[in-house]
Amino acid sequence: VCVFKVTPQPQGASLKQLVNIFTFSDEHFEDQAIKVKKLFYKFNARRLVVDGNGLGIGFVDYLVKPQIDPDTNEVFPDFGVYNDDEGYYKKYRTENCEQDALYIVKANAPINNEAHSTAQTQLSSGKVKFLIDERVAKTKLLGTVKGNNMKPEERAEYLKPFTLTSILKEEMMNLREENEGVNIILKQANRGIRKDKFSAFEYGLYYIKQEEDSKKKKKRFNAKEWKFYTSGR
Repeated sequence: VCVFKVTPQPQGASLKQLVNIFTFSDEHFEDQAIKVKKLFYKFNARRLVVDGNGLGIGFVDYLVKPQIDPDTNEVFPDFGVYNDDEGYYKKYRTENCEQDALYIVKANAPINNEAHSTAQTQLSSGKVKFLIDERVAKTKLLGTVKGNNMKPEERAEYLKPFTLTSILKEEMMNLREENEGVNIILKQANRGIRKDKFSAFEYGLYYIKQEEDSKKKKKRFNAKEWKFYTSGR
């Protein structure tokens, strides 16, 4: 899970800050759904973006239904799908539904091309900010009374987002761009280094760009509406 903070700019694309990273593995989809929904509310997120291909669609099946945290008995509502154009997920909505909370990316070659291109453009233009290096974060933490009083496991937990950011950067450095016809393919130079964190990262940037482009279109459309129908607005 990559958590982005998006700050609009007076000119050009918004500034994206990767403020945290979380990983969940070897857990049932329902347990993951509970944890991800907790993060959604903790960070007051605008939207949860999920890769809906392969195993991801099984995860979506749990997100669109309510859950109860077995440890706290806290109830988490079903998440409505923002881009449910065919209305497939509407049948799962309850009266407590978190409307339009979920966006499903059904990646194909054109979407992957756009996602790769968007990530490259945003990174090269300095529009994406990362957490500081884990070594710098550790030095700063140990320079505080609180950091020195932490137990080793507490310190490791605090530094985990910084460590995962370093792993994300390692994944990015391991990718090599190739072209197959009109398609951009990112291949791992070292197959032992995964690219799952990078996939989450670039799909996040892809969705943010979709939102920005949509707002630009709406802005142009609304300006025309105001010009001709001011009394109706």
